[in-house]
Parts: sequence; C-alpha cells; structure tokens
Amino acid sequence: MLTSILGARLRWYLADGWVFDPVIVGPDVIEYTLKEGPHAGRHAIQWMYYQRVAPGIETTAWYEESGALVHVTWYLETQTSHRFAAIPAWLAADFTVYRGDNQDPAFVEKIRGLASQGQDWPRRILDDDGYFEVL
Repeated sequence: MLTSILGARLRWYLADGWVFDPVIVGPDVIEYTLKEGPHAGRHAIQWMYYQRVAPGIETTAWYEESGALVHVTWYLETQTSHRFAAIPAWLAADFTVYRGDNQDPAFVEKIRGLASQGQDWPRRILDDDGYFEVL
C-alpha cells in the first residue's frame, strides 16, 4: 500500500474526462501534465502545501498563475481523491487558453495578461472525486 503521496508518481483520473499523466508529488512542488480534458497539453510545476491529516489521508493545495486555487485530499488506501478548485471566470469560459507550460516565460506572461483583463468572479467551482494509479 502507498504510505504517502509524497514522492509518488501517478496517473490521476477526474470527472469530465480529466486525465493527468504523470503527476509527480514532491515535498514542495507538484508537477503534472494534463493528457485528456479541457486543456489537454498543459504542463505545470506548482509550489504546493502538504498536510498529513490522518494515517492514509493527505492533502495538497496550490495557487496557480491563473489565480486558480486547487485543494486535493488523497485517500491512500483506496487510491481515491477529492478535488476542490476555484477557477477564475475568464479561464472557465475557455480552458483551451491554459494549454501550455508554466515553465515557459511567454506562456506565463500570456496567462497573467489574460488574468489582469479577465473577470475573476463568479468562479467556477470544481468539487469532484477521482482515483489514481501509482506508476
């Protein structure tokens, strides 16, 4: 059984066809590539916060360059998850603009420009369950 999400390399499935492959969870960052879903092709490395809530239950949370806030609870024994994310209105209107790599300065500049001009509210709330496989 997986004893911690830290150090894990995963394939992660969420509602509406989102597939992240791989997801690599480090002690300070989470790295992911969205293979399928509304902005397939996105790659990101995000500084994250981690907490072990109880044996077998851990959480990660991060703030993205778009202004999106993401919190995931990982249930290690069942290899399931719960995601809560608050997505700015401008991004929720067209997720395809998020295809790219947040390690590319030109992409980050584009996203920051869209964020500064776009409407933040009302945010789209993603509150869904998923599952993951250890790679």
